[in-house]
Amino acid sequence: MGIGLIVLSAFAYATTALANDDALPEPDSYWQGAMNGKVPATIAGGTVIATHQLTELIQRDNPVLIDVVPAPRRPLEQTSPWLPPPHRNIPRSVWIPGAGSGVISAAMTDYFRTRLNELTHQDHRKAIVFYCRVDCWASWNAAKRAIAEGYRHIYWYPDGVEAWQAAGLQTETATPEGPGVQ
Repeated sequence: MGIGLIVLSAFAYATTALANDDALPEPDSYWQGAMNGKVPATIAGGTVIATHQLTELIQRDNPVLIDVVPAPRRPLEQTSPWLPPPHRNIPRSVWIPGAGSGVISAAMTDYFRTRLNELTHQDHRKAIVFYCRVDCWASWNAAKRAIAEGYRHIYWYPDGVEAWQAAGLQTETATPEGPGVQ
């Protein structure tokens, strides 16, 4: 074995070891800390997917796509009329801001449950993809909620809409829905 191959093998091992040491473990329950930050590489009961896998899944299975990016809030100092900036998401997505919070209200719990049943036609085998923004816990929490509701084909797209856009894929303007949405 040549010295170059030995060095390359050692580098690959060290890189993998560092990546594994750096992996964030899944919390036991819903994440209640800051919603933006380092997220785990896994989701128990679900499947983590990348952009190319999501495009294949959309073509093959026509999954339900759920965006849980929090809705923008009116700035406190704003005294004149205010319109939130347009929100872009993956085409055919349903935008349910607040569904990925660490703790959600009874109204949001009921809405989330009812909306999943409607979107899947009460088929717990229907593929559902949850996403948010890159390094956003909201999509992880929402996916965990769907898993807890008994849905069996849950996909988590942790790279979010930014990765979708970076790949040159189309987005569309979204309208939020759910409790408290105006």
